[in-house]
Amino acid sequence: MPKTIRELADEFGVSKQAIRKKLDANFRANYVQTVTRNGVQTLIVTNSGYLLLKQHFNGANNWKPKEEEFTSNTDNRSTDTIKLLNQQLLIKDSQIKEKDEQLKSMQKLLDQSQQLQLMAKKKITELQTTAINQDKQTSTYSNRYKNHPKQKRNIWWNFWS
Repeated sequence: MPKTIRELADEFGVSKQAIRKKLDANFRANYVQTVTRNGVQTLIVTNSGYLLLKQHFNGANNWKPKEEEFTSNTDNRSTDTIKLLNQQLLIKDSQIKEKDEQLKSMQKLLDQSQQLQLMAKKKITELQTTAINQDKQTSTYSNRYKNHPKQKRNIWWNFWS
């Protein structure tokens, strides 16, 4: 017959807090149920949970639980956990492969960008050198006429004068 925490505490001669400390998440998931009595929700410990608590508080080591009862629960959970973890690993592996491909494409784009920048820099330097050369040519052309002021330039309106 299932028992409440107060009934267990009275039977074992311990406080309700001591019983609650033993009711960890795993124990609650397997051996504790919530039932409404007189409009109040109370925790009820099942018979197998009662036996485990009795063994703990009374120190009776001669009682051993049935292997099938606990191992089947644990085995099912462990196989489910292993399946879940394997699925997560497969998902993570595919994500890592996708990230590797993204990194490769980003590296290619970076290389192309660097090559384009280098080509643009070369074009700019070539244009600057040609501009400098043209400036030198025009300056030598204008200097030629400045150095020879006596030389008359042939301008069309000078023909009538």
